[in-house]
Amino acid sequence: MKYFTLLLLTFLSLNAAVDNDSLLKKEIGHMLVVGFDGASIDENSSIVKDLQEYELGGVILFDRLYSDKTQTKNISSPAQLQDLTKQLKSFAAKPLLISIDQEGGKVARLKPLYGFESIPSAQKIAQMPEEEARAIYKKQAKMLKDNGINCDFAPVVDLAIEPKNTVIVGLERSYGDTDAITKYAGIFMQELSQQNIISVLKHFPGHGSSLGDSHAGFVDVSNTWSEKELEPYKYFIEKNEVDMIMSAHVFNSHLDSKYPATLSYNTNTKLLREQLGYRGVLISDDMQMGAISQHYSLKERVALAINSGVDMLLFGNQLEGNSVKDIINAIYESVQNGEISKLRIQEANARIANLHTKNAIIQKPILFSQKRINLTKEYIKNHYALDVKNIDIKPKSIVLHWTSIMNFELCHERLKAEEIVAGRAYIEKASLLNVSAHFLVNRDGTIYQLMPENLMARHTIGLNYSSIGIENIGGQDNKEEDLTPEQVEANIKLIRYLKQKYPNIEYLLGHHEYLKMQDSPLWLEQDKNYRTAKVDPGAAFMADVRNNIKDLGLKKP
Repeated sequence: MKYFTLLLLTFLSLNAAVDNDSLLKKEIGHMLVVGFDGASIDENSSIVKDLQEYELGGVILFDRLYSDKTQTKNISSPAQLQDLTKQLKSFAAKPLLISIDQEGGKVARLKPLYGFESIPSAQKIAQMPEEEARAIYKKQAKMLKDNGINCDFAPVVDLAIEPKNTVIVGLERSYGDTDAITKYAGIFMQELSQQNIISVLKHFPGHGSSLGDSHAGFVDVSNTWSEKELEPYKYFIEKNEVDMIMSAHVFNSHLDSKYPATLSYNTNTKLLREQLGYRGVLISDDMQMGAISQHYSLKERVALAINSGVDMLLFGNQLEGNSVKDIINAIYESVQNGEISKLRIQEANARIANLHTKNAIIQKPILFSQKRINLTKEYIKNHYALDVKNIDIKPKSIVLHWTSIMNFELCHERLKAEEIVAGRAYIEKASLLNVSAHFLVNRDGTIYQLMPENLMARHTIGLNYSSIGIENIGGQDNKEEDLTPEQVEANIKLIRYLKQKYPNIEYLLGHHEYLKMQDSPLWLEQDKNYRTAKVDPGAAFMADVRNNIKDLGLKKP
C-alpha cells in the first residue's frame, strides 16, 4: 500500500511538473512573433502546430522570400491574403498578432504589383497637407483591416539626421525632424487605432543617425546619436498614445558600454521605462539580424533581450531559420537555470494581455462637439468650483456601473446625445450635460469605447473629474446581480489595461459605493443636496472583479 501511495504521489508530481512545464512554454510562446513560409496553411502546417502547441503571440507576414525575391513567401494577392489571415485566426488558440511591415514607399509588403493600394513613403507624406496625409493613412489602415492584419510595424519615428544613412533616410522612411514626425506619425497611429490595428514606434532609441544597416552587421552610433532622437518617444509616451515600441540593434557606448539596444538593460529598462515612463509592450527588431546574430548565440540573444526589458521577440525567419521549438527551449532552459526569472516572463505576459485587451476594444463614439465640451466646463465650474481651460482629467479611480437598460443600441443612443434626455428631471436640474461613461460593456463581454478616457464624463456624482466610468449592459428594474460572467471577465481585463496605462489610479469602486468617497480628496461636489441612491453594479459583481485583480493594489472606498 505504501509503495502504491508513493507511486501515486510520484505520478501526480510528474503530471504537475509536465503541466507546469507546458504552461511555462505557452507563456514563452506568447512572447514570440515568428515568420513562416507559405501563402496558405492547413492543420498539417508547421506554423499551425506551433500556434496550437505553444500559443504563439503573433506571426509576421512578408511578400517575398529574402533569399529569392522571385518567390512568394506569404502574400500574392488580396484574396489570397484574406484567406491566409482567416486561416491563421481559425487555428490560433489565443488572440494572435498578425503583423506586417507596411510603412509606405519602399517598405511595403502590400504592393500595387499584387493588387493593393500604393502608399507614399514617410518622406513624401511629410510634404503633404495634414488632410491629404490623413486620407492616405485612413485608406491604408482600412486596407490592412480588410486583409486581416491587426498589427503594423510602423510608423518609423527615427529622425532624418545622417544624409548617408541608407536604411532609414536613403529609403525615405523618416518624416524628417521631431515636429514632422510627431505630426505625421501621430496621424498614422490615429488611423490605425480607428481600425483596431496596433501601431509600433521604431527603432528605439534611434536609427536615423547611423551609417550602417543592422540587417547586415554591427552598427555603432556612439559618435552620431544625440538625445534629440528620443524626442518623438517622449512626446507619444507623455500623450499615452503608444501601443508598442520596437527596439533597434544599434550600439551606443554612451547608453551601454557593452550591449546593443535590444540586449541592453540600461537602454530598455533604465532609459525607456524608468526615465521616459513607458509601460507598454517592447518588441525586439528581428532577432536574426546580423547586428546581433553574428555576435551572440540564440540562447544568449533571447536571455539578454528578455532580461533587458524586451517583452516580445521577433523572428522573421528570413535571414536565418530558427524553429519555434528551439527558441522556446532556449528560453525555457534559461528560466529553469535561473538566468531568466519566472517573474520576468509573467511581467511580459501581463503587458501582452493588456495589449490584446486594448486591441479588442471597439470604438463607438458618442457625440463630442464643442457643445459637449462647453457643457462639461460648465458642469465643472458649477459643481466643482473649478474654472478650467479644457476637460482633461488625470484618472485616480475607476467606477463600475450598470445601465438598467438591457438593449445595447438603445443604451448607446441614450448616452450618445450631448444634452440630457427627457424624463430625468433631477439630474437635468443639476446640469444639461448628458450622462455618459468612457466604456460600455455588452452582455457578451465586448468592450466599446465611447470617449477618450482622459476627458471628463458625467457618470458619478462628486468623482467625475478624476474617474473613468465603465458601464455594463444590465440591471433592468435594478435587478441585483444581473451581470454576466463574460462581463466580469471583460471588466477585469479592462481594469488591468487601464491601470497599466494610468499607474496613478488608486481606487476601484462600484457606483453603489460612491458615497463612501465623500471624505476623499477626490470628492469635489459642492452641492451638499445633490446625491442619488445607487445599487449598481452589486456587491457580488464587485467581489468577483476584485478577487481577480488583487495584485493591482487598488483600494476600496
